Amino acid sequence: MKKFAFLFLFLSVFTGSYSQVDTSGMIYDMPEIMPEFIGGADALDEFIKQNVKYPAEAKEAGIQGKVYVQFIVEKDGSVTNVIVRRGAHKLLDAEAVRVVKLMPDWKPGTMRGKKVRVRYTLPISFML
Repeated sequence: MKKFAFLFLFLSVFTGSYSQVDTSGMIYDMPEIMPEFIGGADALDEFIKQNVKYPAEAKEAGIQGKVYVQFIVEKDGSVTNVIVRRGAHKLLDAEAVRVVKLMPDWKPGTMRGKKVRVRYTLPISFML
């Protein structure tokens, strides 16, 4: 009987504290519906092409590569916390971050019908 009472008390406390956890700040990697750049993947590619300015110094030195930029698409669609996840060269990395920070708001990701914060990684290629 003592074991049953202890188990009941433990589950009551655990369930009560768990239900009060605020998950509004949680960041998802794979929500049910991923965020989407307004206009889709083609519009995202076009935005990058229109806004990337190949650094002159990198161009002169023949520097090429792919930069993986990670950011958070917030519940309101804004892009925050932009970082280089895997860089190619400091000049290319800085340009990739600059372009991502220019992005307009996205359509946010959702989980169980609610908008959620989503971590997103975007590769940006620099080729001469």
